Amino acid sequence: MQPANHKARSLLAKLTTLADRGVNGERDAAKRKLAKLRARYDFTKAAPDGADIFDGVFVKAIGGERYPVHTFEPAEMVWACNVKWAIETACKIPCTFRGLVLMAEARPATVTDLERITKTIAGGFVKLWETYSRAPGVNAADQPVFLMGLYDGMMNENREAGALLPARSRSVAVPRAKKRSVAAPIGITLHPYSVAVGLGKQIRFSVPLNDITAELENLVKPQIC
Repeated sequence: MQPANHKARSLLAKLTTLADRGVNGERDAAKRKLAKLRARYDFTKAAPDGADIFDGVFVKAIGGERYPVHTFEPAEMVWACNVKWAIETACKIPCTFRGLVLMAEARPATVTDLERITKTIAGGFVKLWETYSRAPGVNAADQPVFLMGLYDGMMNENREAGALLPARSRSVAVPRAKKRSVAAPIGITLHPYSVAVGLGKQIRFSVPLNDITAELENLVKPQIC
């Protein structure tokens, strides 16, 4: 079964809408076509390179039902809200948390798309922060600003020219320098927000995560001072 392309995903969205809201014979015909489409294409895999992960038609549940999209680990809740905000902003689907479970007010076919989107965003945020956090001079206090950059880049939230970057926290314990010591701790000089914002754009447009990670590593290395 081949991965679904742009045309197949667009058709899926249209047929799903007809299957839910069509009149007379429209609904039954749409359901038959949906079955054939799902048998031909795999809609569970990531979108093709260059495809907008938010491309498509997302359908709210008619009666306000909510279905589980993803269960996060406790440590992942720091970026789980970014997934919720992204879905609500780009897909116009209301979401809530039931404990660690992200719930969406959407039809089952749309929930399948949201599962794919969530996997792409969460996987990217986890991997890229893990990679960035290993750079000298980076500490846990940099995480919120780094994640903000990923989110803004992914959602095309452009900062106004001349706007100050989010403050980078320095609230980490630094060992007292020994007598005669004059060398400062090594670390990256590029702001974590600036590092992350371009990477977030690539998450949105389905650039393979390994390629984004490699770019991050190449971006950080020259900044070691």
